[in-house]
Amino acid sequence: MEDRSAVREDADHNVRLRVLVPLALALAVLLALYVATTYSVFASRRDEALRQDTERTTELLRRALIDNVEILSSLMSAIERDPVLEDAMLQGDREALLERGAPLLQALKARAGITHLYFHAPDRVNFLRVHEPPRFGDTISRVTLLEAEQTGQPSFGNEQGPLGTYTLRYVVPWRSGGRLLGYIELGKEFEHVAASLRDVPGVELVILVDKRYVQRELWEPTAQKQRLPLWDTLPSVVSVFSTVQAIPDELSALLSRQGLALDEPTATIRADGRVLQCMLLPIDDVRALETAKLLVMRDVTSIAAAARMQLAAGCAAFAGVSAVLLAMFHVLLGRIQRALRERSTLLNSAKERLEQEIEERKVAQKELEAALSTSAAASQAKTESLAQREEALRELRAAKLDLEQQLQTIERQRITIRELSLPIVDVWDEILALSIIGPVDAARATEMMEGLLRRIVEAQARWIILDVTGLPAIDEEVAARLARVARAVRLLGCACIVTGISPHIARTFVALGVELDDLRPLRSLKEGIKHCMSARQAASLRSPAL
Repeated sequence: MEDRSAVREDADHNVRLRVLVPLALALAVLLALYVATTYSVFASRRDEALRQDTERTTELLRRALIDNVEILSSLMSAIERDPVLEDAMLQGDREALLERGAPLLQALKARAGITHLYFHAPDRVNFLRVHEPPRFGDTISRVTLLEAEQTGQPSFGNEQGPLGTYTLRYVVPWRSGGRLLGYIELGKEFEHVAASLRDVPGVELVILVDKRYVQRELWEPTAQKQRLPLWDTLPSVVSVFSTVQAIPDELSALLSRQGLALDEPTATIRADGRVLQCMLLPIDDVRALETAKLLVMRDVTSIAAAARMQLAAGCAAFAGVSAVLLAMFHVLLGRIQRALRERSTLLNSAKERLEQEIEERKVAQKELEAALSTSAAASQAKTESLAQREEALRELRAAKLDLEQQLQTIERQRITIRELSLPIVDVWDEILALSIIGPVDAARATEMMEGLLRRIVEAQARWIILDVTGLPAIDEEVAARLARVARAVRLLGCACIVTGISPHIARTFVALGVELDDLRPLRSLKEGIKHCMSARQAASLRSPAL
C-alpha cells in the first residue's frame, strides 16, 4: 500500500511538471520573440534616421557645391572683364597683376570664402598665384585646367591637392579680342564649401583621406594650425576636416583595422556615454578616384535609451504576468491532485473493508455448512429424540437469521461502496469531474445518473468531465448507459466531455455504432480540464458584452 501511494504521489507531481514546464518554456519563447522584435524595431528606426540624415547631408552638400559653382561663375565673369587685370596680363606685368589681384582676392575671401586665385599662361605655366606670390613658373596639370584647355569652355570640380585637402576649382579660358591670354582659376577649400553642413542637428562630420594621396611634409603644418589629429593617429587615413575635436577611440580602432572600406554599411559605437551611428560616404573627385570619404556620425543616444526603457518595461510586465499565470496553474493543479488523492484513499479504504467482510462471510458460510451437515446427520439419526430435533431446528433458525443479518449488512456495504465509487470532484466553479472506475452495470449506471444529476443541480455546473480511464471494458449495454447519462446531463444544460478513451474502448464504440453526438471526446483528463477552463473564460468574457 505504501508503495502504491508513493507511486501515485510521484505521478501527481509529474502531472504538475508536465503542465508547468511546457508553459514556462512557451512563455520564455514569447519573451525572446518580444525582445527580438523590439530590437528589430529599434534598429529599423535607427537605420531610417541615419538614412534620412545622410540623404539630407548629401543633398546639402550637393546644393552647397551647386551654389558655390554659381558664385564662382558670377565672380569669374567680373574678373574676366577687369581692364586693369587684362592689361597687366597682356604686358606680362606680374607686379601690376598682383597689385590689382591681391585686394580683389581679399574681398572675394571676405565675401565668398574664395581662398585661391591663379593666373596661368596659355601653355598652362603658372604666371601668378595671388594667394602665394613667391610660387610661379610651374606647369599645372590639374584635371580642371586640362579640361578647360581641351574644350575651351569653363571647367569646375573638386580636386585634391598635395595637402590632401579638397578644393572646389573653377577654371575659364581668358580671352581678349579673340586672343587667348591664358587661364583664370578660382578655388574655394572644401571646408568652406561644407560649412553649411555644420548646421545639421545631431550630426558630426569628418573628411578622411587616404594617406597615399597626401604629402606628409606639406600636410603636418596645416594640421597643426587647424588642430587636426596627428599623422600617426590612424594607420592608413588622415583627417583633413572635422566638426568634432577628436575621433572616438572605438571608431579609431575600427578605421585602423578596415580603413575606408568598412565591412558593414553602418557601424554603431559608444563614446563618452553617447551612442553614435556612423556611415562613410564617397566624395566626388574629378579624377574619379576614391581617395577620400565623408564620415557621418549621428547621435542615437536618445533612441537607444528609449528602446532600452521600452524593452525593460515590456520584460518586467511580461515577467509579472507570467509569474501570476504560473502561480495560478500551480495552485489549480495542486487542488485537483489533492482531490484525486482523497478520493483514491477513500476507495482503497472501502476496498479493504469489503475484502475483510468477504472473508468473514466465507467463515460464516463454512459454519453454516457445518451446521447443516450436523443437522442433516441428526435428522438422519433415528435414535435422536424429538427434543434434540427441535433443538437442531432452533439452531438452524438462529443460523438462518444470523446469515440473513449478515447478507443485509453486506448489501448495505455494497450500496456504500457504490456511493464511494462515484467520485464527483469540484474542479472549479461550474466544472465537475467524475472518474469511472470498475465495471458499470445497470444498477450502477442508474445510481451514477441520479448522483451526477443531483450534483449538477447542487453545484449549478455547466461542464462535466467523464473520465473513463479506469473502465476495464465496454460492451453495447455499457456504451448505451454512458450515452443515456450524457443525454441526461445535456438536458440540464451541462456540456459533457469524455476523457481517457483507450484504443480498445474507441474501437468498441465504432464497432457498436454508438452515437457520440452528446459527448466531446478528449485524450486525457488534463486536456478536458484545459478545455473547460478555456470555455469558462470565453463565456465570462462574453457575459459583460451581453
